[in-house]
Amino acid sequence: SPHTVGWSFDCKSNNLTSLKGSLSSGSLHTVGRSFDCSYNYLTSLEGSPHTVGWSFDCKSNNLTSLEGSPHTVGRSFTCKNNNLTSLKGSPHTVNWSFDCSNNKLTNLIGAPKTVRGAFVCIGNDLDSLEGIPKNISGNFCINKELKDKFPKKYIRSMCRIKDKVLYF
Repeated sequence: SPHTVGWSFDCKSNNLTSLKGSLSSGSLHTVGRSFDCSYNYLTSLEGSPHTVGWSFDCKSNNLTSLEGSPHTVGRSFTCKNNNLTSLKGSPHTVNWSFDCSNNKLTNLIGAPKTVRGAFVCIGNDLDSLEGIPKNISGNFCINKELKDKFPKKYIRSMCRIKDKVLYF
C-alpha cells in the first residue's frame, strides 16, 4: 500500500482502538493535508503519520500520552478532550495552533517549543507552567480559575507571546 496520502486521511468516529497499519499493510508516512482520528477509542498514537502538511486532530479519544504523534505538523495540532497527563511526544514546532484543552495536565512539559499561532490549554488543573513553549505567535489561553496563580506578567516572563494572554 502507499505510504503517502496526497490530500487527507479521515478515520474519525470509527470505534478505532489503534492506528497501527493505518493503510492495510505498513504505516502511513506522510499526509499532504489533514489526518483526523478524532472521536475514537485510541489509547496510543503509534501508527500516526510522520509528517502532516496541515492539521492533525486526535481529540476525544482515550489518550494518556502523545508518544507516536507526528514529528511535523504544518498547521494545527488538536489533542483536546483526552486523558493526557503529559505533552511528551508533541511535535517540536506547530505552524498554527496547538490545543490541549480538557485533559489531566498539571504542567506543560513536552509541549512544542514553538507555536506559530494560539496555544490553548483551557480545562487543565495546572500546578506549573514548566514546559510552556518558548515562543507563541498567537494567543495563550488558560482557564480563568488560574488567573491568580498565573498572572499575565508571570506568563510573559516565561514565554515570548506575540498576542494576548486570555483567561476563559
